[in-house]
Amino acid sequence: MKNYLLVPKLRIQNANAASSPYTVGFPAMTAWLGMVHALQRLIQRQAPLQEIQLSRTAVVCHSCELQVFKDDENYYGALIGTANPLKKSKKTGGFERPPFVEEARCHLTVSLLMEVEGLDGTEVEIFEETVRQELPCLKAASGDILAKPEECARWKIYHADEYDEKDERKILARLMPGYAIIQRGGLLAHSDDADVLDSLLDVLKIRYQADNDTQGKVIWQREKVVPDGWLVPIAVGFRDLSGKMTVQGQRSYDYEHHFVEPLVTVGEFVMPYRCDSLQDILWEYQYDEQAGLYICQNNFSDKEED
Repeated sequence: MKNYLLVPKLRIQNANAASSPYTVGFPAMTAWLGMVHALQRLIQRQAPLQEIQLSRTAVVCHSCELQVFKDDENYYGALIGTANPLKKSKKTGGFERPPFVEEARCHLTVSLLMEVEGLDGTEVEIFEETVRQELPCLKAASGDILAKPEECARWKIYHADEYDEKDERKILARLMPGYAIIQRGGLLAHSDDADVLDSLLDVLKIRYQADNDTQGKVIWQREKVVPDGWLVPIAVGFRDLSGKMTVQGQRSYDYEHHFVEPLVTVGEFVMPYRCDSLQDILWEYQYDEQAGLYICQNNFSDKEED
């Protein structure tokens, strides 16, 4: 029997939509799993809950409102900036708007499903109450969590037998309607001479072709190059470039310092009812010290590639 913490319809304001240096859209998976890890550390401060582990997490998006402006005459949208923080003027001594810095933000409504390990049946009420106190104080992908008391009351533990499909189906039904983000890295071309960025763009490419109907009118046909579902680029971790090192002025000398680059792959939004089990939508950390990879992965891509 496994325990799952369900946080339904969590409203987040001004989340960071710049999930990597190359993409703007849904927040990175490292942001979601990082928030869950921070929550785990706060929960472990309670004496009865020191053995709690929030090992895996699923993110189901119900709405995502990217803060952009686009009029009818322009094809591309422009990011709506907040001009924070204000800059003190050297001439007047007053505060003025700083030079323009792009700040990609979005308002989200998501459901989070966290697998909970080390939870005793007698500690469920203490655990749920601790989550209701600590989670609203955290940042979700740099965004503010908006949670009313009646909404926090719906944050509960659900039990599911991993060998009973009906139990998991009941939890999947509670995530509807929404779209779970899963990994589809198997769609990228794996060849030595192929550029990875080109492969990513090819997967996401949409082709428009002009055709003439019987009356001679031009009709534009829309066609996806890869005829799969709702595919998006998504940041899933980092690659170590430098190894352990010390740099003058680093934030803390108590921890290792590494120079890294972000890893971006293909993700897909799917309805939870399309998944065979909860394992298809759950994400967890993977660390490969030899390859220098610190990534977030889920089991759906492994099943597709086999």
